Parts: sequence; C-alpha cells; structure tokens
Amino acid sequence: MNDKIYQKMLLRRRFCKRVFLMVTAFGLFFYASVLLFGDLKTPRIMHLTELETCPACYGISVCPELYSNQIILESSHRWMGIFNAKNIYYGFTKSNRRVVLKKLSHDWELKEFDSKICKEWHLKHNCKPIHLLNASNMNEKIIELVQYNLSFPDMEPRKGLVLCPYAYSIYDLVQPVLNNKKSNYRSDMINLWTMLSINPEPVILQIIPKSHGWPVPAYGGVCGRIEVVAYEGESLSSLLHVAWHRKLKYAKKILDAAMDFTFKHDRFRFYFMDWSLDNIVANEKDEITFIDLEDVIVLDKHISPGKDLPDWYRRYTRDIIGSGFTFSVENMCIHHLSDHNLWAACYLLAGDDSPLLYPIPKEVHTLRPHFHRLLEECLHGDDRFRTVTKLQHVITDMLMDEKIVGFGVIR
Repeated sequence: MNDKIYQKMLLRRRFCKRVFLMVTAFGLFFYASVLLFGDLKTPRIMHLTELETCPACYGISVCPELYSNQIILESSHRWMGIFNAKNIYYGFTKSNRRVVLKKLSHDWELKEFDSKICKEWHLKHNCKPIHLLNASNMNEKIIELVQYNLSFPDMEPRKGLVLCPYAYSIYDLVQPVLNNKKSNYRSDMINLWTMLSINPEPVILQIIPKSHGWPVPAYGGVCGRIEVVAYEGESLSSLLHVAWHRKLKYAKKILDAAMDFTFKHDRFRFYFMDWSLDNIVANEKDEITFIDLEDVIVLDKHISPGKDLPDWYRRYTRDIIGSGFTFSVENMCIHHLSDHNLWAACYLLAGDDSPLLYPIPKEVHTLRPHFHRLLEECLHGDDRFRTVTKLQHVITDMLMDEKIVGFGVIR
C-alpha cells in the first residue's frame, strides 16, 4: 500500500516538474520575444516604420500623421507585433476611419533585401542606406530591375510589377508618382527602386487611385517601410454565406473591374496575376475593392512595336488547356490586348475553385437558364469580350428582377 502511495507521489512530482519546466520555457520564450520585437503594449508605430532604412524605404509622405498620433493602432492587435507573419496591422484615424498599415513583405524578405543592397549598388559591404544617395546610376538601376522582371529568369523568380513590352515605359508609368513628390529627387528615385524591388503596390495605388473611380483602396501614404491605406471591408471569401443576390452584385462589379483594368486607363492596361476571393473585399454598400496589388503586369498599349513584336496588333485569347488559375505572361506581353482579366473574373464566378456564384439557386436557374451557359462560355469560349459584355447586361437586368432579388433565392 505504501509503495503504491509512493509511486503516485513520484508520478505527481514528475508531472509537476514537467509542467513547471514547460511554463518556465514558455515564459522565457515570451519575454525574449518581447525584448526582440516590442513591449507588452500595442506595437508602436515608431517600431514598425523602420525609418532607419531610408532612403531604401517607400517614402515619408505620411510620417507627420503617424508621429503626431493622428493614426492609432488598434488595441485588440496588441500581440500582432510578435505573432504577425503577414506584417499587416489595423488602426483608426482621429476622424475614426479605420485604416490598414502594411509592411508589404515578410520580415525575412526585408532582411534578405537589406543584405543585398550594398552589392546591388556596388558599394562597400558595410554601407549604410544613406550612402545610396551618392549613387550615380539610379535611372539605369530602375530600368535594369524592370527589364529583369520582363525577362524569363531561371535563377530567381520575378517579383512584383512586370512592365511590358519595353522597360523604358517605366518613367511614363510612374510620372504621377514622381509628380506628387516635393522632396529630394535622388531620395525619391531610391524610394521608387525599393518599392519596385519589394512590392509595387504603393506605386500602383497612385497611378490608378480610388479618387478616380478605380476599385482599389484609398491611399493614405507611406512612412519608412509602412504603407497606410483605408480599410475597405471584409474579404469575399468570408462572405460566401450572404444572400445569393448580393453575390450577384459582387459578380457584376468584379466584371466591371476586369473591363476597367483592361480598358479604362488611357495609356496602360493592368493585368492582375493574383485574382482571389481573399484579395477582394466588400463593404456594407456591397462595393468591392481589390486589396492586393503586388503582382501585376502593366502593358503600355501605345508603343511603336518593333520587329520583335510581329503579333502585337493581334488580340490574345487565353489558350491554356486545363483547370486552375494559369496564364502566360509572355503571351500577354507580346499582344496589344489580352482577355486575361476577363477570364480571371469569370474563373472567380464560375471556376473550379470555390466559385462565387455556384450553386446557382434553382429559382434563378429556372428563370434564367441561359445564365449558366453564359458563365461557361466566358470560361471556355473564344470571345470573352463579347461574352462579358452580355453578362454585364444580363446581371444588371437580373438585379432589377424582384423574383431574383426577393427572399425566395436566399441560401
């Protein structure tokens, strides 16, 4: 009997000892994390901006607002300074408008970028970011970067913006960004090179701004390595439970956006490479916004084609056979017009990966049996421009039909 009691006490001691060691280890890890990444308060903006990396940063346009507490980080995200792989934070302005603060890259990617800067600019191995202002080949470095993304690299993958068919169009593309600057030209060019190297989203947001009707987030500015944009709503992937007629509204606006990105700009086309229900959000008015603009092909439609572009004036229709979200960067870049955005939009609505509009309610299928055929034609047909135009008209008509927007078709 005494042996049994002794064994139980021994087991209990071992268990308590293991629990103690686990709690101690967790405590040490926790406090080490706090020392490394911040204190117990909400991550302070001054820790996020990394202004010490400038001019190898995105710029300083919104720094006064951040450092005068015009933007406050949400207290509910107090642990995100430690456990935030995506480097995305949320806050509010003094006028109580919600905003998103994005570092636009993972920490390891930023560290890798920093480790290569000195070599990239042919400076001493222990150079400081401020030394970049002494570089004399800024324009060439930007052209070189764009040209690399335009090529078909085997060693390292493309990153961010692809500008085609010729790299020299970059200065016409970014003119709106440079025109908005009233600071040092050299610093601005290094900022531009940095954004194009890490994530071109701040550049794109200034070229196709929300204020001009583009379905992108309202751009607040940049400070160090932080971009500030307006919070525009919840992702469509989290809204799949809503009434079907609301999904139909989203679908109409997704198709409108596909046409706008392809035709609206007077000089460039914008083909987005990462169409996903996670990357499109909707607000309480059912307005949609594309929130991830990192991977984009920008095509200059007003170039004078050389002999290297024999098919320039032909329209490129997606000809890749098979399921899934696939596309050809090369074919989009050697033709003056591609139906990529249109196919991508239809893939979101009716493709084989959690399609937004499927299953179509029986009532709708009975009232509009041709609607399903139109969606299929957009996915697999050979004239998506005609099909999408039809879809836009059909959906507009459906949204005015009380039998479809009524309570009977809510899933």
